[in-house]
Order: sequence, then structure tokens, then C-alpha cells
Amino acid sequence: MPPPDTTYIPGQTGPPPPTGDPYIDSVVQTYWTGDEMTKSENKEGGLSAAGVFFMLLMGVFFVMINKGAEIFHGFIRKRRLSTKIKKLYTADGTTYHNWLLSFNPYYKSLPEEAKHRFLERTLHFVSEKQFRFHYMEPAEHIPVLIAGAAVQLTFGLRNYMLDHYPVIHIIRKEYERKADQETYYGHVSRSGIYISWSHFLAGYSDYSDSENVGLHEMAHALQFDAYLGLEDVHDRNFKERLRSFCDEGRPIFRAMRKGASHLLDDYATTNFDEFWAVSVETFFENPVVFKERLPVLYQEISELLNQDPLLEYKVVDPDLL
Repeated sequence: MPPPDTTYIPGQTGPPPPTGDPYIDSVVQTYWTGDEMTKSENKEGGLSAAGVFFMLLMGVFFVMINKGAEIFHGFIRKRRLSTKIKKLYTADGTTYHNWLLSFNPYYKSLPEEAKHRFLERTLHFVSEKQFRFHYMEPAEHIPVLIAGAAVQLTFGLRNYMLDHYPVIHIIRKEYERKADQETYYGHVSRSGIYISWSHFLAGYSDYSDSENVGLHEMAHALQFDAYLGLEDVHDRNFKERLRSFCDEGRPIFRAMRKGASHLLDDYATTNFDEFWAVSVETFFENPVVFKERLPVLYQEISELLNQDPLLEYKVVDPDLL
């Protein structure tokens, strides 16, 4: 008789209906002869129901083996990464800490335990990215501070590496793009992250004007990465929260474009992507006023990024890390 998980219909041609498990269905398809088999055909060498059941069991077995191997390799990767970060921390931790402490107000405000996690993430980010300098001399502290902007934005997320972007381009000052002959302080495209170093410095030197090129461009990169990078359950959850932000933000964006009084910089009215990035700048640099004037939008960004700049440890729900 057929395996208990399948439905067998007398007179049916072709293989049994799919079970829903791709591995099991693949096994059944591979060993199906093309027509319904009678008992006598089975005896003459066709695959019996017991044989099909055996193959189904083997399919389940191989699925379990593959899943186990995947979990094991993931564990090994995490162990290797942990070891790598510990070595980097020993070699460069103090230097990186001092650079961030003197430059990044967000990092400076963190308790020691949170500083440690921020620093580990920064070390990892710097070690995995290429930083290409244009019209300027490379300097070791520059990638660290730019990585700090990315880590700040993603401090409440488990996936913080912006994996879609292996390269970050650093330009000495504002620049023109050939595509439109416009002047830029930074931009993000499918192919890369580009940041003007002079304007990046200016963004963190005044941490109360809601203008921060580093956070602005990393906000664009995070949005791109969510849709172009490799996806896991954390990315899917992030995209759900991003859609919620869009639902709440669009009415405010439309009202701003019609001339309504607003808290955000006028550049936010350019398009909704810029509305998102400008909102991020204001969220971090003027959280008190933002929360008072736009409490619903503030809450949406807080839930989206899983952090609140007004909290001591910043992270809202540690279980999401």
C-alpha cells in the first residue's frame, strides 16, 4: 500500500500528488516509472510501495543531515568570527575606542557594556569592507568613523553588516556625478556607498542640527540592503517594519509637500526615500523635539530600528539582537 502521507487514487497516471516537502517530492519523482504499477509489475522489478516508503524515509534522513550540517557550519562560522573579533579587539580596540569616543557623541553616551558591543561591531565592519579613497590620502581612522555611523544606525538590529555593499567610497569633498551634473555630499546606488569626508566630519561636529551625511547615506544603504541583499527572517521582519513606517510616514510626507509646517529639513520633501533618510538624521540628532512634534513617526522609527536614542542602552528589545 502507499505511504501514509500520500493519497493513492486507483487508475491515476503519473506520480502521487506532491507532499509539500521538496526533498521528498524530488525522491518520489525520481523513482516513479511513469504509470501506475500493479502488484505483479512490482514483483517483476518495479519499485514497490515499501520501496517508495523507504525512499521517502531516506529523503527525510538526508534533509535532516543537510539541516544539521548547515547548523554546524553556521556554528563554526560564528566561532571563527568571534575569534577574529577578539584578536582585532586586542590589537586595535583601544585605538578605535579613542577615535570613536572623541568623534561620535552617540558612542560617547553609551554605558561601558554597550560601548563594548558597539566596538566589536565596528571592528567587524571595518575588517569585512573595502574602503576606497578618492582625491585624498588614506588614513586609518577614517574607515573606523564611517563604520561607526553604520553601526550606530543598525545598533538595534541583528543584521548590521549591510552585506550588499562590500565597498565604501570616500571622496575628499563634495563632488559631481556625470549622470546628472548635480553636486553631492554623498549618495548610495545599487553598486556602492559614496560619502564626502569633509561633509561627514561636519555632520558629527555639530550633533544638534539634524544634518548628518553619514547617518543619511547609511539609512539609504540599509534600505537598499533590505531589498537587494541576502534575506533571512530578520531581514523579512525588518521589511515588515519598514512597510509600517511607510504607511505612517506617507501622509506626513504628502502634507509637507503641500506646504504644511514641519520639523524636518526641506530636503525631506524631495521624495519619500529622502524623507526616510532625513527622518533618521533628526531621530538621532534631535530625538526630544522629534518625539514631541511627531510622536507616531518617532515610534515607528524606534520600532523599525529597535532602538531609542533617549534610552541609556539605546536598544529597545535585546531579544531581537
